[in-house]
Formats: sequence, structure tokens, C-alpha cells
Amino acid sequence: ANGLGRIFLWELASGECIRALATEAICRDADPAFALTVEPELGRVLDGHRIREFVCFDSVSWKRLTVYAGHTEEVRAATFVSADRIVSISGDSTARLWDAWSGECLRTLDTNPLYALADDPSHGRLVVAGGRGNVQLLDRLTLQVMATFQVPLAKAEHQPLSEARKKKIGIVWDRPSAHIGALAWHPDGEHLICGSWDFVPKLLDLRTGRVEQEWHGHAHWVDAVAVEPTRRRLVTGSSDGTIRVWSLDNNQCLGAYELGGDTVGGLLLHGSSIYATRRGELLEIPWPD
Repeated sequence: ANGLGRIFLWELASGECIRALATEAICRDADPAFALTVEPELGRVLDGHRIREFVCFDSVSWKRLTVYAGHTEEVRAATFVSADRIVSISGDSTARLWDAWSGECLRTLDTNPLYALADDPSHGRLVVAGGRGNVQLLDRLTLQVMATFQVPLAKAEHQPLSEARKKKIGIVWDRPSAHIGALAWHPDGEHLICGSWDFVPKLLDLRTGRVEQEWHGHAHWVDAVAVEPTRRRLVTGSSDGTIRVWSLDNNQCLGAYELGGDTVGGLLLHGSSIYATRRGELLEIPWPD
């Protein structure tokens, strides 16, 4: 999805855009805040709607099925936790459990501002994170809090940004924070990878709450993280205008890709390629040797 209220369907083999669908999503700064979500079993898609709502589409007919209204800030992500239940998170400091068919809000969890969600259906849990480095492990069907962690601010080691990049990012370029904007599960199911605004992706042990590994190299906020378990690789995207590929087993950077100064919107690892979104484009990037 992009900030102009469109969902794009792509043929991965050819790179052809086969359909563009109009939505009613309104994006501040022309940048979509909502992480597009697909539920393959019944072919449903969740996308942002207006500013503070989200919507469910049927992916065959692209008929709008249900609108979910109740958040008071932008909805950042949502996921199906069962065929008839959805969990959403927002910067309004709530996670909400919804009836997928009626749009009724069944439960609201009051917490910190939330910007990232990682689901784990096999263990009946999900993780939400956001402001001040706060991470919460939840029961995915009830939103009961199972554990709470605080990820500390790291002191990033990186090459300085160019003057041109500083100007493009703006005055906040040198202001790291503990804000967490992206999450991914480690293949062992006991660790979580946090993409943070202190420029440093971190490996969090959910049994102890300790940070066990850091990957240094980004020079600005880490906005997207993805794990490739077979290759044992971590891929991160940052508003420093780069995508980096790391070893999951140590802190070695195996490859870095410049995106011409654009911020990375999202990452998808599929087959032999890394797919990344930036403003106006979907890019295909080969894995480094």
C-alpha cells in the first residue's frame, strides 16, 4: 500500500503490477503508517482506512467487508489471531481485540504508544512494542499481559551521515530514542529482534528480558526488520537510506545497499530475493554472496 490510498498487486516473477486498487486510507505526510496484512486462509486483507481506522477487504472481489473504528490515533498494525478475531495496535497507547465480522471492539488494553507487532500463532502469543523501549508479551486471544520488558537505549557505532542526508531527514537526525518501530521473531522462538530509533537492532531474550546481541552500522532509525531462518540472516531497513544484511549468529554485516537517500518502508524476504518498499517503489534486491 502507499500514501495515495492504493493497494498494488505484483507478479513477483515478472515484476509486473497487475492491479491497483483504490482505498479510503488517509496518510499523514503521504506515508502509510499501517502495515498491510494478509490472512491467506479466507483471503482477507487488512489496510488502513481514513486516519484512525482500519478495514478488511476480500482479496478476490476486493469488496470492503468491515471497518474497525475506535482508535484515537493512527492504527499501526493489525493481525488475525483467529478466523473471527483481530488484534490491532495504535499510537493512542492501546491494543484492541475485535470481532472480525461485526467490527465490534471486544477488549482494550491500555499501555504505552504502540508501533510494532509480532504474532506467534504456534505458541498462542504475540508481542507489541513502541514508545520508551516498552515491550509486552501478550496472550493473542485475550490480550492478557504475560510479561513486560524495557529495552535500554544503545549507544550506536556508525559512520556519520552525509550533509545531504542530514538535510533530507531534518532537524531530528541526531536524536536517537528508545522508541521501537519494528519487530521480528528469532527462529528459536525465545528471542525477539527489535528495530529501534537508537539506530541499533537488538536481540531480546524473552525469558530474562536481557539484550543479548546488537548489530551496529545504521546511522539513523531502524524502521524495518525481517529474518530469513534458513540462511540465518537478519535484514534491516533504516531511514539512513540503507538496507543491511547481517548474520543472525554474530554481529557481522554481510552486505549494505544504498537506496538513494530514501527511507525503507517495509521488507519481505521471499525465495532468492529481498523485497523492499520505499516511497513510490517496490525494489527487488538479491541476497549478498
